[in-house]
Amino acid sequence: MFFTDLSLIWFAFVDHLLWSGRILRAGPRAVNVPVNWDNWASVSRDSSSHAFVAPVWLVIFWTFYFGVIAGLWMLRRAGLLRPLDGVLRLLAFLHNIILSVWSAGMFLGAGRTVLAIARNRGGVSQTFCSSSFGEFPQNIYYWLYMFYLSKPVEFMDTFLLAARGKPLTLLHVWHHASVVLETWSWLRFGLTFSIYGMLFNAGIHAVMYLYFAYTSMQWRFPGKRMITLMQIMQFVASFVLTVPYLILLWKRPEGCMGLPGLAVSTFCNGSYLLLFVRFYRRTYKVRTKPKD
Repeated sequence: MFFTDLSLIWFAFVDHLLWSGRILRAGPRAVNVPVNWDNWASVSRDSSSHAFVAPVWLVIFWTFYFGVIAGLWMLRRAGLLRPLDGVLRLLAFLHNIILSVWSAGMFLGAGRTVLAIARNRGGVSQTFCSSSFGEFPQNIYYWLYMFYLSKPVEFMDTFLLAARGKPLTLLHVWHHASVVLETWSWLRFGLTFSIYGMLFNAGIHAVMYLYFAYTSMQWRFPGKRMITLMQIMQFVASFVLTVPYLILLWKRPEGCMGLPGLAVSTFCNGSYLLLFVRFYRRTYKVRTKPKD
């Protein structure tokens, strides 16, 4: 029964992977708004409007994530992965280059979308608040969906670190595990202004993954401290950008969608901010000067 279930999940995963590729290739006009499903626990394509959006996929992603980490840790501890260090280094380089290019593409595509909506659909407020899925900008939904799909791909960051025997911090593991839920909630609850969070994250990741590509090959490249500061600033900005949303929520008679998604984001971004500040202080030994 166990292996039958695994086989079912594997074939469903491949089917959804091909399906998601077709959705993304078709472009924004092919994306249905909103995402929905008939049965939260079904992996069948027939029960969902989009690939990988039924809540059961979150559980599958997390089980896969922590299971692979544990398996790689045991293999590394047994010394079975050490002969592959050169291959793993090259794989890390290619992985980081691909994610850098993908992140840059999402940043440019989403940026153009935001500018076009702000110019043609009544101002910047249209990128902050939608009162229903009927008025949710389809182009924004497309980029948020692509962004969500990129997050399980980023699990490979952790897998490569574990395979190479690198330390895994709470910040790293928690961030990669929880951001899948955060980006899923943006789609599920229609948090329009999350497109700005995506822009910040994709832009920083384009630079960060390029940096990781260089360092994975043991090449020296300055900028780690600046990248950490940029990540801290993005989480501060996420709280600042909440203010216009809350003002529109209060002023507009029809209100704004997305409050549950905002709650998830606030919790996740607050935890990231605390952990990144802690990481920054420990890594760069920031000390306060004693008082005279």
